[in-house]
Amino acid sequence: MTVDPTGGPPLLVFPGDPRHPRRPDPHFAGEAATARSAGAACAVLDHEALLAGDAEGALARVPRGAGPVWYRGRPLSAARHAALAAALTAHGGRPLTSPAAYRTARELPRWYATFRALTPPSNWLACAPGRAPERAALARLAASLGTPGRSCPLLVTDWGTPGGHEAAETLRLPDGADTDRLVSAVGRLLALRGARLTGGVALRAVEPLDPVGVARVWWVDGEPVLTGPHPGTPELRPVPELTSVAPAVRALGARFVTTDLARRTDGVWRVREVGDGQVAALPPGVDHRPLFEALVTAGAGFPLTLAAGRVALRALLPATAARVADGEAAGFDWIDGAPAGTTSGAAGLAVRAAAAGPCNPGWGVFVLTDAVTGTALGSIGFHGPPDDEGFVEIGYDLSPSARGAGRATEAVRLLAGWAAARPEVRTVCALTEPENTPSQRVLERAGFRFAGEREGLRAYEAPAVRDADGAAERLR
Repeated sequence: MTVDPTGGPPLLVFPGDPRHPRRPDPHFAGEAATARSAGAACAVLDHEALLAGDAEGALARVPRGAGPVWYRGRPLSAARHAALAAALTAHGGRPLTSPAAYRTARELPRWYATFRALTPPSNWLACAPGRAPERAALARLAASLGTPGRSCPLLVTDWGTPGGHEAAETLRLPDGADTDRLVSAVGRLLALRGARLTGGVALRAVEPLDPVGVARVWWVDGEPVLTGPHPGTPELRPVPELTSVAPAVRALGARFVTTDLARRTDGVWRVREVGDGQVAALPPGVDHRPLFEALVTAGAGFPLTLAAGRVALRALLPATAARVADGEAAGFDWIDGAPAGTTSGAAGLAVRAAAAGPCNPGWGVFVLTDAVTGTALGSIGFHGPPDDEGFVEIGYDLSPSARGAGRATEAVRLLAGWAAARPEVRTVCALTEPENTPSQRVLERAGFRFAGEREGLRAYEAPAVRDADGAAERLR
């Protein structure tokens, strides 16, 4: 997936209220308020006009030249989503989920190969609405998922990700070998779905699951930014293991997706569904701020993760930073059991900066983690966005148990190199206490040079070297 710098926050577009067209639909009003508090601009579209085929008219209240755009609303067919994307582009916007990415996340045959090892065995046949595949073809499809002599429970659905009323139209079959019941179930599915049928018929093996519930995980640019209960069972709040899922999500290449996970009776977490984040329902009773803060940051062209060598830097966005500032683990596995006091202090500064505004995504704090294990080792980040002269200051700190292994040098080199490649940066600087020689050695090994004393502190700088076109080549 590609992240392009834009220089400003993205626009989030929500369905409008049919009775009050200038307002978001009441179902999305809370989301719109959260998006605005995270720094996004918001606009409404006429969902009924979009469904009627008037994509251009649907954007009557969407500003022209909006730049990067996320859609958050009701599920759309692939054709309607493509029409919306085309209209937004003609309107001067840049949809951040392409029609191809939308179909990839929404249709089983498009995401299944990437998640094959993580999801129940599945197979499918194409068919038109109201025209069932032949009986023999359905029998072969079911047989491909079962073991001779053993019953094989199946789910009968279409190619689309179930949601809302569609979930009720997913039918369970006690044994796929019962061809009569299979044909009957497919006929019922086609009748229920009608013209809304997506792609054709899909059969999915039913696996034995623990009764802990289903977790929905929201991913932005390959990073899990929010985990909550499935909207259908909000009272159950399992915490899934994501180690095996994250590489598959990143391999899928879609920027904004969801995964629904359930735990099999052998303790293995399984991906039940993949979905598009634009249209997947958010669970009630969960703080949605981390999701919208991630959408604002990624939509503005800033990374949620920077990785190189042994380190990965994970953006600590305000809602999560507030928890770290209070000394909480906040979902991270800290090497010393909890964030160090200096890390909590840096998180607190980031929270206060975000509260003071204006929104400056990308120029905050990152949690410094081990790239392989994910263990949180400390923090690194900026003291604010670049000033008018292009100077930006960084700071960093490692937990005591993480020091002395060269991770700080790698992290400083990584973050400074990223900053130097930004067009608004001319010099990356860092200040240290005169007696802090270990920190000074880190800076020197990362390519910084001593630049004199400033208010009793030693200043180190790493100017960006640029080519004839002004592009950053490296740190001097």
